[in-house]
Amino acid sequence: MGKRKAYRAALVGATAMGLLVAGYGSAQGSAAEQPGKAAQHSKTEAGTYPGEFESTLRLSDGRRVHARLVEGKGLQERHQAAGATKWSAWQTLYKTAEDRCQGVKLAEVEGTVSLIADFGQYCYDGEPPTESLAGVGTGDLSDWDLKMTEDFDGWKDTSIADDGSRVLFIYDSDSGLFYLRWEQSEGFSEVHFPEE
Repeated sequence: MGKRKAYRAALVGATAMGLLVAGYGSAQGSAAEQPGKAAQHSKTEAGTYPGEFESTLRLSDGRRVHARLVEGKGLQERHQAAGATKWSAWQTLYKTAEDRCQGVKLAEVEGTVSLIADFGQYCYDGEPPTESLAGVGTGDLSDWDLKMTEDFDGWKDTSIADDGSRVLFIYDSDSGLFYLRWEQSEGFSEVHFPEE
């Protein structure tokens, strides 16, 4: 490993550790990696293959949330109360005519739900997204905070504080660590870009 790569790896590790110490919890990875928080993909309504452009997550309190990327419409969400059989009506959280890509990721801690979704022309063919969404839903999930970042490779992971009051969206690239903070009291910060 060259000196530059070793320095970058140490810098990324130190930055991530600093953010964790600052109270942003531990990275969630995909919801399917979390015991008791497994993402459940329903039969496709929005994608060509089950789960390709949608995700359903059972929350720790028994509620469920379902998000999907709908071609020509954008990002839609619906939710279900614990023990209920009926879902809320679909609500469009973000409108776009761009192609959907890279699926949708959901994670939850203490009722705070994080969402990652991407859109972009020819994105399903491998082009990078042009619209990368970070979203946070709290309370009854009828209102969501969203932040769109243009011409960005997309958020890869989230870290939710143990009490659900803060969420960190993370993307580790060859040029360094990108991150975006959300706090319950303040909403979204600006995107932190690595030093060039």
